[in-house]
Amino acid sequence: MDASRLAGDTIAIQTRTANGGYEESKKHCSDAPFHLPVVYQDDHFAIVNKPEGVVVFGHKNGGYGRNTVKSALPYVLDPPKLGTMSVLWNPMPVHRIDKATSGLLVVAKTKPAMVHLSHQFRERKVKKTCKYHWYTFCKCVVVVFHRANCAPWKDTAIVNGIPPEPKESSITSAAAKHLGVCIGTANDTGDVGPMWQLIDKDLEGQSAVTIWRVLGNSTLENAMNETITMVELKPKTGRFHQLRRHMAWICNCPIIGDKTYDGAGPAKQLREEGLFLCSNKVTLEHPFHSATEWKSKITSRGDSNLNTNGRVSIEENGGTLLVDVEIDLPQKFDRMMRENMTMS
Repeated sequence: MDASRLAGDTIAIQTRTANGGYEESKKHCSDAPFHLPVVYQDDHFAIVNKPEGVVVFGHKNGGYGRNTVKSALPYVLDPPKLGTMSVLWNPMPVHRIDKATSGLLVVAKTKPAMVHLSHQFRERKVKKTCKYHWYTFCKCVVVVFHRANCAPWKDTAIVNGIPPEPKESSITSAAAKHLGVCIGTANDTGDVGPMWQLIDKDLEGQSAVTIWRVLGNSTLENAMNETITMVELKPKTGRFHQLRRHMAWICNCPIIGDKTYDGAGPAKQLREEGLFLCSNKVTLEHPFHSATEWKSKITSRGDSNLNTNGRVSIEENGGTLLVDVEIDLPQKFDRMMRENMTMS
């Protein structure tokens, strides 16, 4: 070993000289194993719209074959341009989404992007939103907006029943922010924002915190009280099946189509169209670009307007480049809530 080398010295720089696993995958089969829409991508990372019923990763001992998101990525994503540093042999998902859940999945194309994006998820810096419906099941929408120290994801779902909203578990938007849950900004009227319900219930001995609010109701035969409810959910923590278990076990309003937690019985009649949970919005820091001058170098499959794959906007916030991606909910959500819906 060269004694003149010091900690932190650059020994070599790895750059891509070929298309790696992107080309290797296509040698065996030219087509992706299933339809996987690309909502955003550049040389460093991508965001795809995972369909329900597909796993992100396969089992170590086999299973699922090519029918995983990880296997499909080289077919639908463009390889980074030549000269891009530390390119992964194959694009790699940064997080997981349940098999039964649809929605946005973040994918790294380079090693630095994988490290940076994984850190954002660990530190809850990614905003995420999920939505659910309550048919006397409840519809839950989970939104986690991306700001410092919180996660920017939004999930939407439909749940069975009318979730209780006790005064003692009600909190303001300001209190939710104080907890470290990203709930966005105040509304256009200048009010402090909507009231939320707080669930603070450990799962497997680990802290699990979710806030949620009702967005609307609709009627449905075979649902509890013949009612379903749209709810927005925001998790502070990310425990296994946290949203599904909190809504089913604490609110007694499981997500429609949740075979694991819906309690069977009459709920089985509402399983026909699968799980009503979708991760439909994400905001995150770009893992490579951080200055305004880099904006022109970022390209996406989607554009700033509504298209078949989604909506993408890019803006600078305090020197950080934020990428905001949103998709429409699957059509089954609209079919479920279309009739007799009452908005909150």
